[in-house]
Amino acid sequence: MILLDRKSRRPLFEQIFRALKKDIIEGWLKKNEALKPIRILAEELQVSNNTINMAYRQLLAEGFIRSVRGSGYYVEDIEAVFGHLVKAKKENPASVNSEKEKGLLYDFKYESVEGGAFPWVKWRQYMQNAILEESYVKLIEYECNKGNEYLRASICQYINKSRGVNCTPDQIIICAGTQYAMDILTNVLPDKKYQVGVEEPGYNAMRQIFLNKGYQIKPIAITNKGIDLEELEQSQCNLLYLTPSHQFPTGVTTSLSARKKILEWAKKREGYVIENDYDNEFLYGQRSLPSIQALSGGENVIYLSTLSKVLSPALRCAYLVLPPRLMRVYEDKYKYYYSALPTCHQKALAQFIFDGQLEKHVRKVSSQNRKKYEIISGIIEELLPNTVRIVEPSAGTHLLIELAGCINQNDMISRMKGQGIGIYGTKRYWFNKKHAPEKFFLLGYNSMEEEELEAAVRAFAAALEKVVTPKEL
Repeated sequence: MILLDRKSRRPLFEQIFRALKKDIIEGWLKKNEALKPIRILAEELQVSNNTINMAYRQLLAEGFIRSVRGSGYYVEDIEAVFGHLVKAKKENPASVNSEKEKGLLYDFKYESVEGGAFPWVKWRQYMQNAILEESYVKLIEYECNKGNEYLRASICQYINKSRGVNCTPDQIIICAGTQYAMDILTNVLPDKKYQVGVEEPGYNAMRQIFLNKGYQIKPIAITNKGIDLEELEQSQCNLLYLTPSHQFPTGVTTSLSARKKILEWAKKREGYVIENDYDNEFLYGQRSLPSIQALSGGENVIYLSTLSKVLSPALRCAYLVLPPRLMRVYEDKYKYYYSALPTCHQKALAQFIFDGQLEKHVRKVSSQNRKKYEIISGIIEELLPNTVRIVEPSAGTHLLIELAGCINQNDMISRMKGQGIGIYGTKRYWFNKKHAPEKFFLLGYNSMEEEELEAAVRAFAAALEKVVTPKEL
């Protein structure tokens, strides 16, 4: 069912286009299913024929439907083009927006990406070209254990230009997501030799990978300048996992002087820094700092990044840059492995990056996220100046907020959920739970459009006024 907001600034044809596109991606409109005739849908929605015609033409241009002369419009086989970007949703449409089905009006989840931000039209073109190229290959072979050579070359060029990463394509390994990249890395680095320092608080999924592989873990506190260097020096660690561009979950950016001291520590300990450079694209108003790998000359730093936040988590594309001596270990241990990502997706992505489309998309998404940050921070400052404090300056795709007087994080999350608002606490990201503060929460804004975000933040403010008692302030 298509619901139109006639008070919205978004044109009616675009609302219809987005609703139909969503139904196609999520599988409610099936392959080869006929769309309603223009006149019939126009009568149902009480809009002009021209409005429906414009929506259908946009769907046609983006490859979601096809026109059959004298018959009408039919849903295309989009899985053949978009692959696993839609497969999961088509296989289990009931799981889509599962939180909203549980009664949430607005969900400030921070790991998702707004579907409409993905460059569907461009991606369709590159996927078609890659599939066509594959169809002319006489001998279909397995992709090599490091991934497609053209994709590695394109990523090498991209990260050298954008992050100063010093490497060759032969040092890059394409992986099916960041966690799988870390799984590979922990197989290359023997746990008997390394004690790993991890950020406290820090991303628990990465911590669990180290624990699963038998590594000794040492949580090291995060300060407002990054990892606590004095605590690092006093530790017995010779391996350090960091998110210096935008630390998760605190949002701290490690200063240039601290990055240099971390490198000195790694050289002195004859160890490695694992630099997860996620979210490096989104620094609104801050000066972009060179990666730690760029400062190192490539010897004591293992560089890790992903395209999940800037393109789509469904692409499952992350990449490792290994120093030459570790690459030799990888080649030996993984000589009988093949790349986990489909070749056609790798080829499409390679050309997408080579043609400058990734840089163009980064600029677009960064601009959109800057506006979203201004919306969410502006409304919080306007409506909740004495209740909510934004902890860190603008960066990334989520805010860390301090909720004044909150003494029970889980209870606050439950109370807000009762008001239809999904917020998320930070306690889970502390290794030592007894030290975890109760009053810090994450608000993600990457999964909402601007108009929805504005309504969501105002609803968040109204809900907070209802659930926070005077003695908690």
